[in-house]
Amino acid sequence: MKAAPTALSLFWAPLCAVGSHGSGGPNAQICLAVVGASIVPERPRVIVGLWKTNLTHDLVRSSGSFALTLLDEAQHELLWPLGIRSGREGPKLQGLPYALTPRDDPWFPGGVAAFDCTVLATLDAGDASFFLAAVEGVLEERDGVPLRWPRAQELLGPAFATAWEAKAARNRAAASSLMRWLESDG
Repeated sequence: MKAAPTALSLFWAPLCAVGSHGSGGPNAQICLAVVGASIVPERPRVIVGLWKTNLTHDLVRSSGSFALTLLDEAQHELLWPLGIRSGREGPKLQGLPYALTPRDDPWFPGGVAAFDCTVLATLDAGDASFFLAAVEGVLEERDGVPLRWPRAQELLGPAFATAWEAKAARNRAAASSLMRWLESDG
């Protein structure tokens, strides 16, 4: 099968930061896969997809909670530390402007919105987990311009695009052998 059309990237949500905590402290990452998952306003939910190669995935799975920040365009510089660096290499939040939820999950003030979330269920996709979570609290909500992938690339320039593609290539190589997919014909 040939590669999926690039139009599938249009389904990516506005860029978000997902933060969680563990014994080594807080960690966060950029997330491209966030979807609202409730039609009942009194019971808001989201689905967040995190790849298993990321430390934040393990922290969310272990703690059962995370903070979700819908990034504003003005926060585009967060994509370098949260999207390129790995928390497995050391504390990547050092020097960044963040706050903690009562459960010690990090979020990033200045975003369009931020939410305190509790995991309700998990779908294992092999290479990733999709966490269905209850939105238990609104940490921040304000007017702003949600950061989208094409705009982030414009703002951050070719050096970021090169670094992102190198990381994405490594992630794709790891994912292809782990992901759930159709059985082969032969």
